[in-house]
Amino acid sequence: MTVKRWRFIKSWLLYTWGGLHRYFGNQNAMPSEHERAVYYFTRAYEVDPDFRMARLNRAILLGRELGRLPEALSDLDALLTQDPTFAPALLNRGLLLQEAGHYPEALRDLEAYLNQSSWHEYRQEAQRMVAILRDIMTDLDEAP
Repeated sequence: MTVKRWRFIKSWLLYTWGGLHRYFGNQNAMPSEHERAVYYFTRAYEVDPDFRMARLNRAILLGRELGRLPEALSDLDALLTQDPTFAPALLNRGLLLQEAGHYPEALRDLEAYLNQSSWHEYRQEAQRMVAILRDIMTDLDEAP
């Protein structure tokens, strides 16, 4: 078995273990399980830096469940530095930026997500958020 294949298998197992901890954390409202999930997602990404989903899921977990937006945004920024068209990272960064009140940046990311022809999973939700963000920005521009 090649080293690359072994790294992928080990990374996938760590990622799966992280997913289980995230599930238990969500089902039982246990931040300690979320922290364990962060640990395993981090290890999975360290073992195989090409395994983007491990870093993406760590960012989502950090941002959504743990409210650690700066860390989550840092992960998403790193993913988008590697691949500026990585649609799941654009979508999630847009959502977190919106939550942080960075509306122009959120709008930019969500529009970029919608321009990805190969990614349709959350298209309707992204379109709805873009419309809301445009309304918010119009209201802000019109405010005295």
